Amino acid sequence: MEKDVIITYESLYELLRREKSRPELQSLDNTFFKDVLKYLEEKKAIVESQGKKDSIFGNLEVEKTKKQLESIKKIIKEIYEKRESKIMQSALSSSRTDSSNNFDTMLPEERIFYNELTAVFNSFRDSISGERLP
Repeated sequence: MEKDVIITYESLYELLRREKSRPELQSLDNTFFKDVLKYLEEKKAIVESQGKKDSIFGNLEVEKTKKQLESIKKIIKEIYEKRESKIMQSALSSSRTDSSNNFDTMLPEERIFYNELTAVFNSFRDSISGERLP
């Protein structure tokens, strides 16, 4: 049974910090992307409900939540790009050394990406020499 993962601004920021500071992919729950999308939808719903309120404090809260939503989107984009870069480097390394990778920290979507990249790198190498280069 999978545990419930609670996504927060702080947890996303911490994940980004770890992903940036460590060379290996950080372990994530298999439903990470789905959980993040749900979190974003909840934040958007908060912005919409706050926007319907008529008060000076309501408008300030709406602006604050909108800014937080934009920050969250930037953090998610950075996490994705950092993981994408690590997976690309791993696929290239695997292709060069004709070895496989440890998939423990890759999400299912990332494994597909990794496998397809490795296949492209291998195909390119094969097409250059007519055989597999060392």
